[in-house]
Amino acid sequence: MFGKTDHHEEPSAPPPPAGVSEIIFRVFDEKGRSRHNFVSRGDQDEDDSFQYLNDPDRAFYSHLISEALATRASTSVSFSYGKGRNKYLYVLPYERKWGKWRFACLQVTTARPDPDAGASQYVSALFENRVCLLLVDARDFVLAAGAKVPAPFGHAAEGLMGKNLSELFSPADLSMINSCSPDSNEAILSCVFYCLDGGRRDVEVKKYSAADGHSLFCVFDVTRPQFNEEITQISTRERRRIGQDLHDSIGQVLTGISLLSRSLANGLERDGSASSQDAAQISDLADDASNQIRQISRGLMPSDVVRRGLFASLLDLARVTTDSCGLLCEATLDESLEFPDGAVETHLFRIAQEAVNNAVRHSGASRIDILVEEDAGMPKLVIQDDGHWRNIMENAGGVGMKTMQYRASVINGRLNIQKNERGGTAVECRLEAEDLMETKVI
Repeated sequence: MFGKTDHHEEPSAPPPPAGVSEIIFRVFDEKGRSRHNFVSRGDQDEDDSFQYLNDPDRAFYSHLISEALATRASTSVSFSYGKGRNKYLYVLPYERKWGKWRFACLQVTTARPDPDAGASQYVSALFENRVCLLLVDARDFVLAAGAKVPAPFGHAAEGLMGKNLSELFSPADLSMINSCSPDSNEAILSCVFYCLDGGRRDVEVKKYSAADGHSLFCVFDVTRPQFNEEITQISTRERRRIGQDLHDSIGQVLTGISLLSRSLANGLERDGSASSQDAAQISDLADDASNQIRQISRGLMPSDVVRRGLFASLLDLARVTTDSCGLLCEATLDESLEFPDGAVETHLFRIAQEAVNNAVRHSGASRIDILVEEDAGMPKLVIQDDGHWRNIMENAGGVGMKTMQYRASVINGRLNIQKNERGGTAVECRLEAEDLMETKVI
């Protein structure tokens, strides 16, 4: 399929990462001539089947490359063979200039797994489709993206094409990526990838040269779910502690003030003093403050959403917010909707609670609406205010934002922050599939 190429000795390359026996990266032109060769091999097993890119003269005679030639679209295939070995093959067509096309082809072969050591992080990422391939020109513009983009990134392959890396990485990370040497098989650590929905994922990057100033970036999603869960647990413990402190300390003090001022009012009334009304008003105010403290404490401490249900809990959240915060909060709920378990309802309630608290503290709103409605056959939670538009995704590193993102992810939901019709902020969490994930109540 590919034409002949000049035979020459391939330059030596560093050994591949742990768990990988072979990395081959070749770039071909439309006539099948090899324009770039990178081959990194470790210890070879005796069974080396499916040598698609191993010989640049023959390359691979399969419909995979034919499809890429015909459609100019990225494509990929992966399969297993030989007792736990896996082969991953990616083709990224890109237009070089003046309508001339080239085809960046990557072949990764994993070694037979060591039962004592387990799979390496690199191999696990490949197997779990946590790798995004980006073919980038000298000005950092994406010319082609791998057909499979990790789902948390939110991008489609065609949506990444034409973007500049400055839209996907911070200036500091991009500077570090560009300054690192390619073809080393070493991961560029501690980078953050900007997702389509404004979220961020921890990634590692491997960089390979592709001639003509172009580079192939392999972006591995290494975000640790347990880290997000730790954040959620810490947030929950802090809420519980603050709520208990409010109830046990300030609440008790206010109760004492109310009792003393009521006793003072009674004494002044017996003495015929006009000041008895002032003392009675102090008692009433202390009672009112004590009630507000109890309501706030209930909001901070874990609510019994599983027992009471999501709808009753949201109605109570709206009532408490209206009574204690000096603004109108209303809940409009489609109570015909059903949820698979109490854990899903609890996570949705906590997302609503965090969004309402953000609106109360930061938006300057006079009204907050809590909505639960059907969207394309699936439930959707919306919290919107009429205050100042706040793109809180810009503060995605905050604990509150991370908590909402984590809670949405564990129930297979998509969190979206956008400007609403009244100019304020709308926080939406839409459940994505019927087989919602079950999780523990936090």
